[in-house]
Amino acid sequence: MKKLTLITLIALIAIGVGGCNGFLNEEPQAQIATSNAYQTADDASRAVTSAYYRLQANNWCCDAVDRNGYMYWVIDNVGTDDAIKGGESGGDQVYAQKVAYYTLTPTNRTAEEAWNNLYIDIRYANIVLDKLPDIEMDSDLKKRYMAEAKFLRGYDYFLLVQTFGDVPLVKTTDVEAYDKKRAPASDVLKQAISDFKDAASVLPTKSQYSSEDIGRASKGAAQAYLGKLYMWMGDFTNAEDWLGRVIDSKEYSLATDYGMIFTKAGENGPGSIFEIQYNYNPPKTQQNPMGVVQGSRSMYGWGFNAPTQDFVDEFESGDPRLKQSVYENGDTLRDGRVADVGNSPSGYLNYKEYVGTSEAPGGFFNSANNEIMMRFAKVLLWYAEAANENGHTQKALDALNRVRKRARQGNSNVLPDVTVTDKTKLRKAIWHEERVEYGNEYDRRFDLLRTGRMGDVMRGYAQKYNTPKGANFKDGKNEVLPIPAAEISLSDGKLTQNPGY
Repeated sequence: MKKLTLITLIALIAIGVGGCNGFLNEEPQAQIATSNAYQTADDASRAVTSAYYRLQANNWCCDAVDRNGYMYWVIDNVGTDDAIKGGESGGDQVYAQKVAYYTLTPTNRTAEEAWNNLYIDIRYANIVLDKLPDIEMDSDLKKRYMAEAKFLRGYDYFLLVQTFGDVPLVKTTDVEAYDKKRAPASDVLKQAISDFKDAASVLPTKSQYSSEDIGRASKGAAQAYLGKLYMWMGDFTNAEDWLGRVIDSKEYSLATDYGMIFTKAGENGPGSIFEIQYNYNPPKTQQNPMGVVQGSRSMYGWGFNAPTQDFVDEFESGDPRLKQSVYENGDTLRDGRVADVGNSPSGYLNYKEYVGTSEAPGGFFNSANNEIMMRFAKVLLWYAEAANENGHTQKALDALNRVRKRARQGNSNVLPDVTVTDKTKLRKAIWHEERVEYGNEYDRRFDLLRTGRMGDVMRGYAQKYNTPKGANFKDGKNEVLPIPAAEISLSDGKLTQNPGY
């Protein structure tokens, strides 16, 4: 990671707080010097909001924009059997193609940006945790701010482990990642568990937040990510427990209209647990470029992240979610436009990132749709999987069929309830439902890796479609990305490389 000169000299970004569209209301307006910062409750608020703002930087993409971050669409979609890179040509954003082909090296931009930005995120969270204890302010609000920072730090460390394996564990602002050796992934996950548990014990529920605080981490978000983390570890007992707490809270429900979830009108809805927020208050609109990145080159976008035929074929006959997940030439889209997918290599584009005409004031690059990172259907399906592994078959079936009932969207002739009770067959039914319910929502890699299927699936995809995509996946190597060469150099050898790279 680059030495964070700016962040060590400048304490935080001042961002406007409040308003009916949530707490991230404006782009950064000013900077607060360390000599003046961390003295008032307002400073504390700005510090926490700045940590959230960093999540937006983790949703950028490529050479055409002025900042980059953790490129979910590359790592978690294009690097799997759910999506093809797309773009103008094979050479467009070649670093992404190398992720798909598993030919990436320690100088690959995807790995560099992921490492850099996640550790910057962690530093922002650590600033809050280091500085807020000395501020005189309402004690309950201070505890909540600290809990929000712990949630964000846990989020980042969990993502780092999924991406790189062993990584430096930095818990204060006194040291940088390049000053420390890599800690075992198990130790980093223990820290993430601790952060999530601390957050869950303090944070309000979703319904306890005011409209001005829409988008902040809630108790349910911390519990959901704890459950997800335990799924990653294969600890199904704890996973069932923590995911079950989210379900039992009655704070969340499945929105009736599946397709509406992915629109501006549907964000922060009844099933929303955690979203990356973008303010929609023209002309002060925070840019989320994912709609343009994944939009049609013949309509308004760049054509990346094209859903694969393999993903499309996973859907059962008549499943309404198919046409709410992908679109192809001739489809009438929700704003009345007729689809033209341009040069999509698969003939499909990702409808979940589609930008409707009314959602792009001042041009499509100014779209401000949120990115849904955690939603209730994921919790239900992971709970079903954990319950099945624990021998709680009926609980697994109830959660699974709850998702399928919503998926029918009123059509009783499709998607019949799953009734199989054999553990192996039920496991496969749940895996199928996970793929179609939240496909191209940045969790396919997570599911394949934690279940030990990644190598077989990717090599099988390459053979089935006679493509280099996935053909070079090597077990014991490609489960993680390489540690960026620049970081190893910066650390003076303290950091070591992942095997095979």
